[in-house]
Formats: sequence, C-alpha cells, structure tokens
Amino acid sequence: MTSLMTPEAFASTTFDYLIAGGGTAGLVLANRLTEIPTVSVGVIEAGPDLIDDPKVTTPLYMFQMLGDTKYDWNMTSEPQEALDGLRVPQGRGKMLGGSSGINFMQFTFASRADLDDWELLGNTGWNYDSMAPYYKKFENFQSARPEQESAGIADFVNEEAHGYGGPINASFTPFYTPIQAAWPATLANMGLALNGDPRDGVSLGAYINPMVMTRGPSRRSFAGNSYWKPFATRPNLHTVAEAVVQNIVFSSDRSGDLVATGLNFTANNQSFIANATREVIISGGTMKSPQMLELSGIGDPELLASFGIETLIDNPNVGENLQDHPQCIVPFVPNEGELTFDDAYDEERLEFWTRQYRENGTGLLAGGVSNTAQLSWPQILGPHQANRPSELVARYHSNRSAYPDTLRPGLRAQLDLTARKLLDANEQAVQTSGAAGTGGPPAPGAENGLATIGGFVAHPFSRGYVHIQSALADDDPRFDPRYLSHPLDYEVLKDLQLFSVNVSTTPPMSTHLRGNGTVLVPPLTELNEETVKDLINVGFITGWHVVGTCAMMPREEGGVVDPRLRVYGTRNVRVVDASITPLHVRGNTVSLTYAIAEKAADIIKEDMNGTMGSSEAFLGGAEANKAVDRVLLMLVVVAVGMVFVA
Repeated sequence: MTSLMTPEAFASTTFDYLIAGGGTAGLVLANRLTEIPTVSVGVIEAGPDLIDDPKVTTPLYMFQMLGDTKYDWNMTSEPQEALDGLRVPQGRGKMLGGSSGINFMQFTFASRADLDDWELLGNTGWNYDSMAPYYKKFENFQSARPEQESAGIADFVNEEAHGYGGPINASFTPFYTPIQAAWPATLANMGLALNGDPRDGVSLGAYINPMVMTRGPSRRSFAGNSYWKPFATRPNLHTVAEAVVQNIVFSSDRSGDLVATGLNFTANNQSFIANATREVIISGGTMKSPQMLELSGIGDPELLASFGIETLIDNPNVGENLQDHPQCIVPFVPNEGELTFDDAYDEERLEFWTRQYRENGTGLLAGGVSNTAQLSWPQILGPHQANRPSELVARYHSNRSAYPDTLRPGLRAQLDLTARKLLDANEQAVQTSGAAGTGGPPAPGAENGLATIGGFVAHPFSRGYVHIQSALADDDPRFDPRYLSHPLDYEVLKDLQLFSVNVSTTPPMSTHLRGNGTVLVPPLTELNEETVKDLINVGFITGWHVVGTCAMMPREEGGVVDPRLRVYGTRNVRVVDASITPLHVRGNTVSLTYAIAEKAADIIKEDMNGTMGSSEAFLGGAEANKAVDRVLLMLVVVAVGMVFVA
C-alpha cells in the first residue's frame, strides 16, 4: 500500500479528523489518533517527503539545510529596529516532519516553573506534573556507550526521569571535537558544573547534552522517520504531500459556534476540498497556524477586511504574542590544526569523514551541537554585579511607567512571571553552548575554521507577531518578532556575550583557542561594554524557537485556544503545535512540541463521543498495528463467511 495519496484520491475520501500540517506536532497526532482502527485521519502537508534524504538524516548536515529552499521555507523577519534594521532569517522545516527534520537536534527541556506558569495563566491541567508523562511517552532514551560512561559524560543522567520505548530516540553523539569535549570541564572550573539531570526541571549547569539521534547508525530521529514512516501504511492513515491548505471550510449554519466541515487545499495548480466529520486540527506551526486561521476569517476584523476576508470570529489575539529566544554568538579563532566542523568543507577531508560515517556511524558527520549550559542570570555575572538583576528589573519592569497604558490584555501577568524567574538564582535565564565551527565555508579571517561561544535568552520579555500580508496561503505571512524591543532582553543577552569571553579564557577551553581565547575573528578585536552592541547587531541570530501565536489562555487575556486546544468561537477546530505556548520555556522547543502533541492526542481521544477510555484508544506502536491487523482479519473472516452463506 502506498504511503502517500494523490490529491484527487485524498479529496475523494471523507475523514474523521483532518490535520492541516504534517510537521512535528501533526505527525504525532496522526500516529496516535490512528492507533484506533476505526478512526480515519487525513494529513495535508505543504512540503515533500524527504524522510530518507541523507542531508536530513546525517547529523552534521543540519548546518547545510538552513537557508536551502529544498529543505527550509526560509522566512525572513521585518527589519528589526533594535538591531539597526537587520532582517533575521527564520528557518522552518519544508518536509514531512517539519522543523524536527532540520533543527540542531539538541535535546533539552522546559523547567518545572515554566510549565507550572502555564496553569497560573488560566490553563487548568497544564503544569509540569501533567506534562511529565508526555515527555516520557515520546522518548526512547538510549544509554551512553561504554567509553562515554567511562569518561563520565552520562554521570548526570537520572534514568527514572527519562522515557523508554517511545518513537523518538535520544542518545549521546559518538563524536566530539576537542573544543566540545573541553566544555564541561571548563565551566566546572568556573563553578558551573551541572547539579543534576536537567530533565528534572530544576537542574542548572554545563554538560554534554543528548541529541535526538539513533544510537549506532547515528541518524536523526524526528517526526517523519519515527512517528510517520513506520506507520504510514495503516489503512486509516491518509497523507498528501506538497499540498497547501488555503483555509478552513465551515458549515453554512452560523447561528452559534462555527462548525468546520473540511479544508480547502491546492496541489499541482488545482483546487480541492477535503471533508472531515469530526474535527479539523491546525498544526502548521507558530508561523503558519495563525495564517491559516486568519485566511479562514478568524482574527482581527480590520486586518481581515484589508485583504477582502469576511470576519467569522473576531479575535485580534490571533498571530500576536510571538516569542523567540534571541541569540548571539562570539566567534573565536582556534589554534592551528584544531579540528572543527568546518573540516566538512574540505573536499579531501570530507571524503574521509563520509567514509567513516558510512562504515560505522561515527566521525565528524555524526557530530553536532552536543554541549550546553543552562544558567541563571547571577551565574554569568561577576561578583561586583550582584545587584544588577534586581536593579534592572526594577527599572525596566517593576516600575509601572516602564510600560504603556495600552499594554495588551494578559501580557502584564506573563511578564510578571518572567521577571520572577529572571531574579531567581535557581532558574535558568540563558542557555549557552560552545561549538567548533559552523559546518559551513570558512569565514574571512577564519580560514582555519572558527570556534563559537554564545547562546540565547531563555525567557524573553519582547513580543512580536505573525500576520497575513495577502489573501493567499502561498504568500509567507508578515513576521515581526521585535527582537530586543524590551530592554531586559538586551541587557541579559549583552551579559551573556561578555560571559563568553570568560569561558574562552578559562582552561581547558583556552588551550584550544589562539591567544588562550583572546583572539576574535576579524573585524572584531576586543569584546567589552563598548563593543558588545556592535557584536549583537552583526552576530544576532534567531534561536529558531518561535512560539505563542495561537496562545492557550483565556480569550479576554489574549487567548486563541482554550485548555482543550479548541479555537474560541468554534465547536470542532483545534490548534496543536508550539503556537499554543502561552509563555516561553527554557531549552530547545522540539521536546516541548512533542509533549504538547502527545497530550493533545489524549485530550482528543477523551473527547471522542465523550466516552473514549483508556483501552484501545491508548494503544501504542506495535500494539496499535496489531489492533489494525485484527480488524482486517475480522473483515476477511466476515467476507469469507458471507461467501459460504451465499
């Protein structure tokens, strides 16, 4: 049975559930809902099937996919006022599996306080304890190799905190450059050793982080090859790729909450309608989900009218509340002969590394962003700066004149929670990493490769938006994250860049860098209070962790969906992806998105007829396939019986 349908065949099929977007969250839902053999699910994905593409599966090639429009939708922000007009690219995965197919594969997690704050914002049932089982459900943690155990790389792991048997493999990469290997010891020498397994939601410090990678062959584990491909031939799972959802189709009865009946989509320059009898689920991601809602008549009436779209649900919150992790890196010059990821751009060396990877799944191509540190604001400051956090929070947040009287509803509550974490010496404020090169062509002045130390602000105060800029789904939405528009984001990011020099000049890291970590890649010559602004303006990058544009909050407080993830004003439209995040969390967002989607699948199952329980509705993996097989066998038996009766 083919895994993908033609647009014509897809449109001629009626589904129980239609999912707009076969990305990270959408494929989790497709998998979990079709565990029930009697439930039919249709998935419409705009990107192609690139699941077995070597650039997708080979870890180090993640650097090369960013900006390549074969793999990346490659959106670009509006000019950023706080960055002297810089336009910031925003990579989004263009394939089945979405951004889980192009991300940097770091496996980090939200804190306990992060998720508990969601409930404080009015989302009953969304807190750390309720989410913890779903983090375990998607994970298949694979233990470190013997040589890694001996080196102490995995000493921090609390096995009880992790999941086993889930679709997504998590393991330690088999290859580290010397610069990466020096990371934990360097920060330990600075008093910043890891104090527990970060999976517990409270630990801080530096460590070698697991990656979403299959141990052994060292290949990317993502939604496409883990949630979808092994189950794509289920008879109740139907997928069409390279098809663009235009808008939601609603019933003509507008007397109460709107009822969705399907999706309009285009493929091969033709228009189609797919029909759903139960629900339409929007899983286009933080950038595309609000666009789909606005194109369907859900949003700010003034904006919709400007593009000739009839307003069906008046909700100006759609597309607002955009949050991202603002990031910057400091480039250092490594010592002559130091191995970096830039070695992959030397044809002779690449041939060697390719052969090693193909033969045993190790070497440079198996490497990646595999070291990190989750630190509080006080931890990156000098001893003479003990009062800096409290003074700046008082100036830029606690002072009521710091904000306009027109502050968006609900935002003050969010920012108060963010300020509380920023002042807490036991809560993460930044995430920082050290990398040996970028896997790209050597930069001018760094022909021997480069080393970078940098990171992002974990809990940003700045808020942006994503909105349509035409009535066509094929046109990218307008994307303005308003990076560093809140002064606290700038101050924390500035301190993190200055902290990077402390890391570079501390052994053993300093022993791998020219001038013991004091030589920067030109035109930078020195990093200090006077030059750090220039660095941020040229070295700023996104964290690629956009969230929040269909926020789960009370409608009057800025919400788009309720705690059951239903869009306000509809009976059967939900949003399931990172866009429902009301308040940003620490760490990389792929783990958060998997957990959100796993929890959403259970919510949807609970709501099926109001009676679906915990038996076959919650079967997983092989057990679900067995259930499907049993149904097929029963059909065969019935058919044979009918023949004999006849």
